[in-house]
Formats: sequence, structure tokens, C-alpha cells
Amino acid sequence: MNRTGPLGGLPIACALAPGAGREQIERWRAFDDEHCLGVERTETRLIVRYARTEDSVRRLRELVAVESSCCSFVDWRAEDDREQLLLVVTGSAEQLAALDVG
Repeated sequence: MNRTGPLGGLPIACALAPGAGREQIERWRAFDDEHCLGVERTETRLIVRYARTEDSVRRLRELVAVESSCCSFVDWRAEDDREQLLLVVTGSAEQLAALDVG
């Protein structure tokens, strides 16, 4: 399995019910499979580049809205500058590790 986006599994600190959490992970996987172009990681930041389409902008905003409420222990941002679409997740090394990123 190639996990490139932010979630490989549900973080322990996730506030979603298990069923909703699994659905969210599947939405991320489908989104990543369709749109992910690359991932950059530092100790305190994860940046995922996505192909920018009308669909990807809408879906990333929806995904980030859910994550911002259920996994608010890190900062989730969708950045769209009309040339590229980015997911930027910021937190401590321990917080990002809790996302099971990778």
C-alpha cells in the first residue's frame, strides 16, 4: 500500500467514531490516488502537493474541514494559489507522528 497523504490509519487522538474514521481514511486514500503529486516532510510540517482541478480544490477543502474538527491537535490548511494546491499540516514532531503519516 502506498500511503502518501496525511492518514495511514486513525490517530489515537481522533474524535471521529470508528466507522466515520474509516470512511475518512478511505476518502483520503481515494483523493491521494487521484491527485497527489508529492510529499515534503520536516520535523514539524507536512506538505502534500496535489494536482489542482475544480474537483480537487473542493474535495481537499472538505477533507481539511473534517480533519480540523476531529484532529485539531495539529493545524490543517488547504492552500490554493491558482497554480498549485497544497495541504499543509503543522504541529510538533510527536503530533505529526500521531497521524501515522507516511
